Amino acid sequence: MEHVWAVIGWLYIPTTALIGLTIVLEKRHPTRTIAWLLVLTFVPVVGFLLYLLFGRHMRKRRAIRSKEDLDFSALKEKSEKSPGSWDHPLVRRLARIGVNAAGAPVTTNNRVCFFTDGETLFRAMLDDLRSASHHIHLAYYIVRHDGLGTAIQEILLERARSGVEVRLLFDHVGSVWLSRRFRRALQAGGVELAVFLPVTFPLISRRLNFRYHRKITVVDGRIGYLGGFNIGDEYLGKHPRMGFWRDTHLRVEGEAVHSLQALFQADWAFASGRTFDGEAYFPAISAPVGTTAMQLIASGPDSPFPSIEHATLAMIGAAGRRLWIATPYLVPDEAVLMALKSAAIAGVDVRILLPSFPDHRLVFYASMSYVAELLAAGVRIYRYRKGFLHAKVVLADDVVASVGTANLDSRSFELNFEANFYLYDREAAAAIARQFEADFAESEEVDLYRFHARPLREHVVESFARLFSPLM
Repeated sequence: MEHVWAVIGWLYIPTTALIGLTIVLEKRHPTRTIAWLLVLTFVPVVGFLLYLLFGRHMRKRRAIRSKEDLDFSALKEKSEKSPGSWDHPLVRRLARIGVNAAGAPVTTNNRVCFFTDGETLFRAMLDDLRSASHHIHLAYYIVRHDGLGTAIQEILLERARSGVEVRLLFDHVGSVWLSRRFRRALQAGGVELAVFLPVTFPLISRRLNFRYHRKITVVDGRIGYLGGFNIGDEYLGKHPRMGFWRDTHLRVEGEAVHSLQALFQADWAFASGRTFDGEAYFPAISAPVGTTAMQLIASGPDSPFPSIEHATLAMIGAAGRRLWIATPYLVPDEAVLMALKSAAIAGVDVRILLPSFPDHRLVFYASMSYVAELLAAGVRIYRYRKGFLHAKVVLADDVVASVGTANLDSRSFELNFEANFYLYDREAAAAIARQFEADFAESEEVDLYRFHARPLREHVVESFARLFSPLM
């Protein structure tokens, strides 16, 4: 037995040293580097497995290099429009970030509807799916074989029988419980399926860390949806523990749908190896549809820049009167954390709306660990009480709002494939502000003194969870 332990020790030291050197050479942020080195030192076996699963940054080398080329060639072809000449500096700054960092065009001929509950959203979406005459494109992180999933499945099969092209893309990890029976029925009925970065044996795969978190629907190239809702009964408020599901989703008509289609086109080509193109997928929009100016900014581990984080920092830094944020997960990196505190110290009305209970405990407790220092800087924190808050919304002053799939955490900014719509429209900003005010009325504002006075065990758990925040 002593010989066995001697061999293990002999292998452990050089292996750990090699992994540590690899982490250092990746030139990631020093905080994250030190965090991984500490994990490897104090919990070597678990740390080694965690690093293999979640730590490796191979995004520009092997895992998804080809996707970067697909995304940006497709999006840049659609980026012929200039950002325009708006008079607000934040709008100009954000528009340039989108164009230069993500190849994202700004469009002005659009109409937008907001949805904050699943019943209303999916009623409208199912009606649009039933009306499809040429194609339906769906791409989601989670698809479930339950009541809502079955209702959508039946519509997709009926439309496919009528000659409509139907494509469904889903994330392998997020939809890991999607039954084979559900998938086989769709395929047998003529629906094309694709799985994004499937994780196969062995489970320790570089792909596991890069997940497809987008939620996209495109109907006939004329109607698009994007936001926080996945496909499952819990998003209708039917989960016994989560209760009412408070989220935000957009229904879009107009030129911005072409941006959403181009993004799906690139994602589909990467995941399936199949392509589609032509005017039928990008139909001309000659008549006026609406007046909302907007821009779709997508980012992920394939992006040359973390475009959504750049856009978020621009909104935080340029807000002069108010900055209101809704996010289910608040695990900011140092840049975002410092920007939030600086804005509040400068007198900006900074408010962050969070859920009052967790769906993922480790991330929830890590989020709570940032509350005290934000409160101390003057940020106001609210905890939503009506149900579970899953919305991802940022409002800056009265001119810009973002709605999409990205949380305010490092995973969304660096590791997940995300997409946000940025709305450069005062009416849209006013509508989002009214919804924020309604949500604040359904929430409890966190008091710094009472937050500090909580039981010691809560502080300990949150401090422990925060140690892992650079790794999340």
